[in-house]
Amino acid sequence: MGETKRLFQNKLIDEELKESFPQTDSVDKLFEGSDDRQLNKNVFIPNWNNRPPQLPPVIQLGGTTILTSQNVSALIARPGGGKSSCIEAIISSFVNPISDCLGFSVDKSCAGIISLDFERTNNDVWNSWHRAGRRAEINQGETMPNVLIAGMRSVSRLKERKEFTVQMLENNPCSLLMFDGAGDLVNDTNDLEEAGLCMDWLREMTVKYNISVFCTLHPNPGSDKPRGHLGSEICREAECVMMAKPYDENSRIITCRGGEPMKNRNNPELTVAFKWSERQSMFIAADFDEISNEKKSEKDGKKRAEMFTVIKKVLPLGKSLTAGELVSAIMSEKGYSDKTTRERVKDAVGWGLVEHDGKYYRAKTIELNDNGNYGNYGN
Repeated sequence: MGETKRLFQNKLIDEELKESFPQTDSVDKLFEGSDDRQLNKNVFIPNWNNRPPQLPPVIQLGGTTILTSQNVSALIARPGGGKSSCIEAIISSFVNPISDCLGFSVDKSCAGIISLDFERTNNDVWNSWHRAGRRAEINQGETMPNVLIAGMRSVSRLKERKEFTVQMLENNPCSLLMFDGAGDLVNDTNDLEEAGLCMDWLREMTVKYNISVFCTLHPNPGSDKPRGHLGSEICREAECVMMAKPYDENSRIITCRGGEPMKNRNNPELTVAFKWSERQSMFIAADFDEISNEKKSEKDGKKRAEMFTVIKKVLPLGKSLTAGELVSAIMSEKGYSDKTTRERVKDAVGWGLVEHDGKYYRAKTIELNDNGNYGNYGN
C-alpha cells in the first residue's frame, strides 16, 4: 500500500481501485470527477497506444550508452582522479564531436549543456572552461554555442543554488545538466530525509525540463562508495555509476566494473582509459588494453630485476642448489612466504635467470641492463 500512496502523492486509494488499476487504460477513469487534475498529468499508465518516443542515448562512452533521456548518471572520483577532465571532455564532445573527447560522445540531438561547479574557485572554473574549449579546438575569441558553465562556489545558501539552477534551465537551451560536486545539493549529505527530497527535486526537473543529469561524487576515505546518504541515493537511482581513478602515474581509467556501487543498468559494463600528453598539455584518449599491457610489462620488469639481484647474491656462478635450498635462501634474503618464493623461482626459470637440470638450480650467464634487456653476466 505504501508504494501506491507514494505513486499517487499520498492520496488514499481503496483496495478495489488498487486492484482495478492495472486494467485501466486511462488515468482519467481513475479520478473521474476528482478536483486533483494535476495528478492526471503526472501518472503514466502504459497501453498499446501510448509508447513514448524512442530517443537516442544522451551520452555514450567508448560506444557504450551511459546516460539516456530523463535519467541520472554519476561519476565517482577522488581529487586527481580525472573527474574534471571528464566533464570538460563531455562538453567538448557536444561542441566538436571529432575532437579528442576521451571516448565520450554526446548525441547531436542534445539542445545544450549547463555545467554547474560548486567546489572550485573562479580561476579554476575559468581554466576548466578554457581547457574544454581548447579540447574542442575552439579558437581564441570564439564561443561554444549552447554551453553554459557556471562556478557557484560563492553561492553559499542551498536555496539560492537551486533557484539559480532553475533560472538557468528556464532561460537556456538544455538537454544535459551537469553538477560537478553533487554533494552541495544538500546541506547535510548524511541526512536521509534531505537526500530523498533532493532526489525528488532532481527527478522533477528531469521531467519538467526534459533533461538528463550527469553528476560527480566524492567517495568515502578508503572506499569506492560515495559519501553520505545523498551519494547512496543518487547511485541507487542512477542509470550508470562509474569510477574515475589513477591507473598509473600518467594514466587514468573510467570503469563501471568492480561491484557496487558501480553499474551500467541497461547496457554492458565498460572500462576506458586516458593518459597525460606532455605535447598537448592535457589528458588524451588511450587504449586500455595497451596501457594495461604496458603496466604489466613494467611490473614484470621490476620483479625480474629484483629477482636477478637476489639470484646473484644467493646463487653466484658456479654454485648449485636444490629446490629446497634455493627456496630457503631466497626466503631468508627477502622474507617472502614459501608460496611466493616458489612462484618467484618458477618465474626466474621462465625469465632465463636460472636453469634447472631436474635436481639442481644454477645461475645462467646473463645480465640485466638498465633498460631491462639481457646482456653479459657481470661480477
